[in-house]
Amino acid sequence: MKPARYLLAIALATAFTAGAAETLSDADARYVKRIDPRFAVFAGSRSNLESLAVGLRSGSQINLTGSGESAIVLPPTRPMGYGNVTRSLDLASRQLAAVGITEPTPREIGAALNGGSVSTANGEVTLQGVLQLRSEGMGWGQVAHAIGVHPGLGSAKALPVPVTSSTGITTAAGASALRPGSGNGHAQKPAPAAVRGSALGANSQGNGHAYGKASGRL
Repeated sequence: MKPARYLLAIALATAFTAGAAETLSDADARYVKRIDPRFAVFAGSRSNLESLAVGLRSGSQINLTGSGESAIVLPPTRPMGYGNVTRSLDLASRQLAAVGITEPTPREIGAALNGGSVSTANGEVTLQGVLQLRSEGMGWGQVAHAIGVHPGLGSAKALPVPVTSSTGITTAAGASALRPGSGNGHAQKPAPAAVRGSALGANSQGNGHAYGKASGRL
């Protein structure tokens, strides 16, 4: 008879392997194929993208590897439709791009999704986390403004949202604000309150209809 300790080790190894493997349905596989050109660099690998898609769709553990490290992300959100999965990945990738990170590591992806600190050229920056904000009841437009990116899907425009770095200096989040040596040292003037209010109102209304329900479309 094999020792009980040996059998326990085999059982644990089997459980780990089963948990780490991604099971894609035909619909999931087609979805991943569609978004691969858009999020391949952000995810770092096809297996990471599959894990992100399946994990967000089912609200289950996401396993990420690459850059000599690995990370496990546990979504705080409920299972999502494909449209909301796309929205989550889009905002997370643009949140990182706004602080100068375009090819994130697994841990940086985790910070963009669930919140945490990332290292930038200007020091440590704390991200609020797209999924964390969503789990608190925010609409996608509200999440976009909270993390300092334009609410439009796929828009590269950054909004002036305060971010505090490890140096204690508060700046506006965005590639132009965080890129060393750029600009003339003068802060851009914020849009008038009336303009901001109308833009936010229109966006909130649009998100309520377009993203309030889980969708099978991108």
